[in-house]
Amino acid sequence: MDEKNLKEALSHTFKELEFHNISISIYRCDFQKLRVAHDSVHEFRYLAANIVKSEEQCYTRSAFLLYHWEASDRAHLSFLNALMEHYNAAYTLLRNTLELIIKGAFWECLAHKKYRKTAEIVEKESGKKIENYKITLTSVLDKAISENPSIEDELENCSVSILDAISPFFEGNEETIPNKKKIIPNVKVMVKQLAFWGIFDPIQEVTDPVEYIYGLYSELSDDVHVTLDRTDIGRRLLSGKELFETEVIVEELNKYCENLHKVMDIGIVAELNIFEDYITQDDKTRVWLKERLADITMLGLNYSSTKIMEVLR
Repeated sequence: MDEKNLKEALSHTFKELEFHNISISIYRCDFQKLRVAHDSVHEFRYLAANIVKSEEQCYTRSAFLLYHWEASDRAHLSFLNALMEHYNAAYTLLRNTLELIIKGAFWECLAHKKYRKTAEIVEKESGKKIENYKITLTSVLDKAISENPSIEDELENCSVSILDAISPFFEGNEETIPNKKKIIPNVKVMVKQLAFWGIFDPIQEVTDPVEYIYGLYSELSDDVHVTLDRTDIGRRLLSGKELFETEVIVEELNKYCENLHKVMDIGIVAELNIFEDYITQDDKTRVWLKERLADITMLGLNYSSTKIMEVLR
């Protein structure tokens, strides 16, 4: 492609992305809400990078880290879509972000015996009953470990291997693995189990963590399932805007920033609980985190700042 065609293609693409709305959004919206939401994404992203100090630590928490990196990317992309007035896309990516955080924390915990042996909610509220026997995710993992004990050490030392262990339940056919997907817990069960394990502490000191987190997930699902008022055209209709022209809706952008802020607060809390032993065992990390506390508190990440103060006691 010659330079002229390249410039024309880039110019056309930028117009289609509605980049011009970014400056309008920044100018018109509550800038403090915008800044707090944006900076919260960065706190979520870089906390892990500064807490995890060695290759061994990285492997041990690799299931969470895999999802964490993806979640931080999705959060940032969601934010940019909101600035461009693509609100449905922004919210859809925001739900994706929250689900990545939940699933990353869940698979991380399930890889470790201390959590797996207390997975009571997974046992009770998920699985598939076949004849007189109930197959659950934990029972399948326990069976695999009993047949090959080396799997347990592998899960402890490289938690992302849990994804290999469960992969047969997303692959193959129904004849070889009947009702294979039925044994994977749904998001609500994962949230309940994570709350039971304390991964959302200290949210439970203020509110029911399941109601708060799964309630937010359900609210964000309205955009994924494109109920009429959660489409961009529906939003324009409700706000009296031109239906088929992208236009910044200040109230919608401000509300979005509040929701992004909530998701990041939940994500940082999960992050701190997943890495709590790394923090408490390293004096340099504790000093660094103490220095971050002021900024995290200033950003209004209240659950996160409370958790940091608890860890640093």
